[in-house]
Amino acid sequence: MRIFVFGSSITSSYWNGAATYYRGIYRNLAALGHEITFAEPDAYERQQHRDDEDYSYVESLVYSTPGDLQRMYAIASQAELIIKHSGVGVGDAELEFAVARGIQSTARRAFWDVDAPATLARVEADPDPFRSLIPDFD
Repeated sequence: MRIFVFGSSITSSYWNGAATYYRGIYRNLAALGHEITFAEPDAYERQQHRDDEDYSYVESLVYSTPGDLQRMYAIASQAELIIKHSGVGVGDAELEFAVARGIQSTARRAFWDVDAPATLARVEADPDPFRSLIPDFD
């Protein structure tokens, strides 16, 4: 299965505890034969603090401009599964809308929460645009 992921960073654990979690999950999915593309923002100096790891199991893409993000959406549209992880930290609301409703694709769409307490607090806040998108995820 071709899987496209929007997450905080798979290549840097700098201010990003989810990196090791992402690596374990996606390394094992790749070992099962899935093709993984992971898109992360150029933010919080993570690209300057990349961890010395083997990332051969994933195609890692970095975006920094609106044009870059549109290119990510175009690439994601070719996947069979598009995942938006919680807590990307940059443009979360836009990414959630794009994955749930904006990207023209027959792909399954998933929201993968890596910080449930933060997400629940956010959803309980009123008004939160994510609340209306929840039914659109598979």
